[in-house]
This record gives sequence, structure tokens and C-alpha cells, in this order.
Amino acid sequence: MRRLLIVDDLPIIVDGLLELFQATEHLELEVLKAYSGEEALQVMRRTSVDIVISDIKMPGLEGIELLQVIQTDWPSCKVIFLTGYNDFQYIRSAMACGGFDYILKVESDEKIILSVERAIAKLDEEGGQLKMLERANKRMREALPLLQKEYLWELLQGKQEAAHHLARHLEELGIPLQADRQVLLLLGRVDTWKESFTPLDKTLLLYGVQNIAEEYAGAGMQCYSCVYDGSRIVWLLQPRETGVLEAAAWKEGYSHISAMLENIQQTCMRLLRVSVSFALGSEPTDWAAISERFHMLKYCFIYGNGLSPAVIVTDSDLLKLQESGAETNDYCYHTRLQLLQQCLENNHREEFNKLYLHLTGIWTLNSQAYGRKMELYHSMASIFLSCIDQHESFRQTVHEKFDIALLYHKEETIPWPDVKQYFWSMADCFFTRQAAEGGQVPADLVKKVHRFIEEHLAHDISLIAIADHIGLNPSYFSRLYKQLTGMGLSDYINDYRNLKAKEWLLNSPMKVNEIAAALGYNSALAFIRFFKKQNQATPQEYRLQRQTGEVKNSI
Repeated sequence: MRRLLIVDDLPIIVDGLLELFQATEHLELEVLKAYSGEEALQVMRRTSVDIVISDIKMPGLEGIELLQVIQTDWPSCKVIFLTGYNDFQYIRSAMACGGFDYILKVESDEKIILSVERAIAKLDEEGGQLKMLERANKRMREALPLLQKEYLWELLQGKQEAAHHLARHLEELGIPLQADRQVLLLLGRVDTWKESFTPLDKTLLLYGVQNIAEEYAGAGMQCYSCVYDGSRIVWLLQPRETGVLEAAAWKEGYSHISAMLENIQQTCMRLLRVSVSFALGSEPTDWAAISERFHMLKYCFIYGNGLSPAVIVTDSDLLKLQESGAETNDYCYHTRLQLLQQCLENNHREEFNKLYLHLTGIWTLNSQAYGRKMELYHSMASIFLSCIDQHESFRQTVHEKFDIALLYHKEETIPWPDVKQYFWSMADCFFTRQAAEGGQVPADLVKKVHRFIEEHLAHDISLIAIADHIGLNPSYFSRLYKQLTGMGLSDYINDYRNLKAKEWLLNSPMKVNEIAAALGYNSALAFIRFFKKQNQATPQEYRLQRQTGEVKNSI
């Protein structure tokens, strides 16, 4: 029901309109009245009003002044003016100020009712648009955690953003960090999982670790975190604004987080019964360098003390190795090789060129040990052999243009600069072909995705998990998969789960809850809802129907 307020200094007009609208039942209006602009505002401050019919000329607060107040305080309210033949200038001003409509006082009742009907229709239209906007905002809020994680993961994998783009994306995604400040990285690892833990159990425990860490860290540091690799967490931290110099804020913030890590470990063990290890950056880093720092910290977990459970390590030892040029054990060598392969697979030519020139510099220096040069040669050969195996068209090109034997064995007579040029030319050929093909990944990728889904059906087969497995950005991979197959990834997963469910229902003694677990559902009820939506029958009904049909056919 809408609420209508009639305003005029002549009681006969107010009362006449009141009777008119009370008799017009199809409008379903609650009708209020006021005999001045001031009284109208008093009414509107006591109760909400949808439509106002007001005289344009009144003693005291005139109609246009009343409209201006309504526009400010109740912008959705529709104002219709009552006017005489000689009020043209007033009407023009009123409509310019946002009036909805005007009615001559000598108009018929039908014209007055029609104007109110139009106002009601406009209110309904705006209400529908508002609800649509609210629904869109709700969906955006629901999708925001995934969008945040995808964006952060892109940065950690080496995506470079200009400062103003980074600031805008952080703000739009609601990530509580500042683009114009450095960031400190902290990695966490759940050391072991009980065999009885389900994927849901692990997800909840990781969420618990995130919450505990952020409770402790939050007193001194602003932070954002996400899960990666199934059992690990990365936090990005910045000191809270304290009004002190940036260097002092970092010193205080770093001391705070360093002191809290042991408390976090103890609380996780006491409340969650899980052992957690941490790798903390020894210093803050620029946003442009967080990818390299992230991979350095990842290496901390498989280097030295990082192999032990419940440890707290920093990357200071690895930094010393890097600064001293001790390449034999340099984490950067292994990490840069990983990044080089990712750049090749993801068609990031510029980043590949920089890394390649840095890594292969040892092939042109006589001071470098022969063994290290051969190690790099075999690593490069492995990367390109993997690339050839995954790209059939590239494989054909390599066989046509290159001496394939050098990928398997290096003769002593081949100079190292020639080896460097060999792989460089092969990479150039690959990037050129990818550009000509629009950067598409061949159907071998689809086979790899389907194989991953088959092998991990009971575990994490989310978009992010699959994209991480094949080394592609999740958003790009989702679009690419649909482009290559003509169907969405979630549609394929649903079809495959449905197919496996039918197969197990008909050809195995598995119970419904066992099938649900094997398909990756957290509960049998969720699986039953999915199966019924796909087949218009519950799993038990489907099994009984097929068994009954087989018995009838045998008779």
C-alpha cells in the first residue's frame, strides 16, 4: 500500500481530493492531509510518504520550497502540483526542480487519478531496479573472496601492475592493503593431516588457522590472506597507520608479528590440534617484487630447517646466499627455472626474456663451473621437451627447424653461446606461433584437465585448483576451456560426476553416502539433491528402477 499526502491551504480542495482517493479503491492508498507546507513537513517527518499532491502557491512555505526540501530529505517521493491557468512560470520552475507532474485545479477526476497512477508505476519501476541492484551487489559480495584470491594469486605469480592500477584494484576488491606501501609476506604450512580428515575438515581447519593468525597479527598489522597448494596459507601484511614515520612503523610491526608467531603455533595446537610452520620474510618488499619473494619463502619450506615440523624460519639465509653469489645452493636458480617455465606456458614473452638472459649468463662466463653449466642445460632441455610434448603444432615446427638431438645430448664440440642461441631461437619460435594462434592452448590441455578431474574427484577440483595444476590464470583458463570444448568447466564436472554416480549405482555395492564421498560431496544430502536435479530421481530410486527393469527384461 502506498501513502499519499494532500497539501493545500484551502480545506475544500483537500477534503475533496481526500474523498476522491478514498473512493478509488483500486489504487490501495492510505491518504493523509495537511493545510500548509510546514504542516506537510511535520507529517512527513512522522511517517513515510510516497506521493505528495501539493498546491503550488500557499502562504508560508510555497510548493516549490516544499519540493526542494522533499528532494533533499526524501528523494524517492513523487511530487504532483495543483495549479491554475496563470501559474506557468511556477510550473516550469517546479518541473525543473524535480517535480513529477502538474494538474490544473479544473481538471477532471480521471486526469488526477491518472497522474497518481503514473507516479505509482514509476515508484514500482524504481523499486524493481533497486531490488535488482541489491541482488547484483549481493552476488558481487558472494563472489568477492574468489575474485580477491584470483587477483592476489596473479600478483604472486608475477603479474606486474602499475601503481595506479594496483591501487584501484585493491580498492575495488576490498583488499585492505595500500599500493603505495611495501608489503611483508608470511607463509604458513599445516605440517600433517590426519588420514580421517575430509576435504571439508581441512578447509575448516585452514580457515581456523587464518582466523587465529589474523587475531594475533591484527593488533599491529593490517593483513590479507589466502590458501594455496591445499595446505598452505600466504599472508600479506602492512603496519597499521600509527602517525609515526614509515621506518618506525615497519620496525614496530615486524617486531609484533615476529613475537606473535610462536603464540599462533601454540593456539593452533591447543584449539585445532594441528602443527603449523611459518616462513616469514626478513624484510618488507615492493609490490613489483612480491612474486620472487613469495617463491623464496616457498623454498624455505624445503630447505634446511624448513623441512622440520612446527618451525619458524625466515629467508635471511637465502638472501645471504643470493647476495654472496653462491649460485650452487641459490634458491633463485630453482625458483627462476620454475618461473621461466610458467612464463613459457602462459605466453609471457617479456618476463621470459629477462629470466632467460639472467639464467643463461653462466654459459658465456669462463669462470662458471662446467657442472653448473650442464645442470642448466639439462633443466632447459627438460622445460622445452615438456613444452613440445604439450603442444603438437610446436612439436612439428621444432622437428622441421631445429636439430632435435641437442635436446637430448650436448656434444663437447658445441660452444655454450650456440646452446644459448639454440634455446633462445626455440623460445622465439614458440612465442611467435602462440601469437599467430591467438595464444590458444591445444586440446592436450583438455586431456590434462580431464585426467586431473578423474584422479581428484573426491578432493579439490575447484577452478583454482585445476588452473593451478596446469599453470594458468583461473579466469583465463575458464574462458579458454569453454572456447576449446564448447561447454563450461562446471558443466563438464557435473556431467562426469553424474556419469560416475550412475556407473557406481548400477555396477557396485557402494552405498549412497560412499558414492557421495567418492564424488567429492561433503554430505550425502548434497549429492542426493544434485543427482535428483540431473535425473529426476533420487540415487536409490534410480538404482531400484534399473534393477526392476533388468528383472522384467530377464522374465
